[in-house]
Amino acid sequence: MIKKTIFVCFYLLFLLNTAQAQYINSDSLHVLEGSPLPISISELDSIEYFTIDILPEYFTSGPIRSGYLLSQFSLPAKGKVISRFGPRSGRMHTGTDIKLNKGDTIYAAYDGQVTMSKYYYGYGNLVVLDHGNSIETYYSHLSKCLVKTDRFVRIGEPIGLAGATGRATTTHLHFEIRENNKPYDTELVFDFEAGKTRDEVAKMENLATLHKELKPKGYSVNQPVSQKYVVRAGDSLYKIARYTKTTINTLCALNNLTENSILQIGQVLHIY
Repeated sequence: MIKKTIFVCFYLLFLLNTAQAQYINSDSLHVLEGSPLPISISELDSIEYFTIDILPEYFTSGPIRSGYLLSQFSLPAKGKVISRFGPRSGRMHTGTDIKLNKGDTIYAAYDGQVTMSKYYYGYGNLVVLDHGNSIETYYSHLSKCLVKTDRFVRIGEPIGLAGATGRATTTHLHFEIRENNKPYDTELVFDFEAGKTRDEVAKMENLATLHKELKPKGYSVNQPVSQKYVVRAGDSLYKIARYTKTTINTLCALNNLTENSILQIGQVLHIY
């Protein structure tokens, strides 16, 4: 029991430091940072948690809360939110779209195992990470995947480059957070404008309880997304495309224009 308790202390401190458990040349052994000996998978799977005064409250009674896990997440990319979670054009939009330039780096929101890294229907080039506790993150429309399936990645590690592959009209990242394979609004977890996770997240057991807590209260989100642009004096398709981080071809396609079209002051253009 003493040896097992010592190991649990090492294991929990390892989790606090988000250190990666690494496989050695065996399918049945793990090496943990801070632990002098390899640990069998069967022993790893049967760990009991103990109350330890120096650890945060989240670790003192049973398995780690998914809420605490999610509170450690970081933004996969910084950019303007151009489309939110919810019904859109008669279908469900299951993630948050972040406007980026082609080739911008996408980062892992948290430590996890790559379970998919390939072209996948309307998602285009897609990377999926499994973070444990039935939590997954999706990163889609990538111009390139930078990691391979079955690899373990760390928080903040580059996993892809922004693009417009699959069903996309502009270069952006479609980002999803799923629990038990059910997508939830990522703005339950992130305040994208502030660039951090919400304070309420760490207190919740999981995404389902977070949804019940915040949705009815009309939780604070970023300002409404503007998908239109009003033409001003001196504007041109080139200037508007640069200002809104889109392309002239996209503006033409969305607004039935050509590159030689003459814009009128006050004319409303669809951007995304």
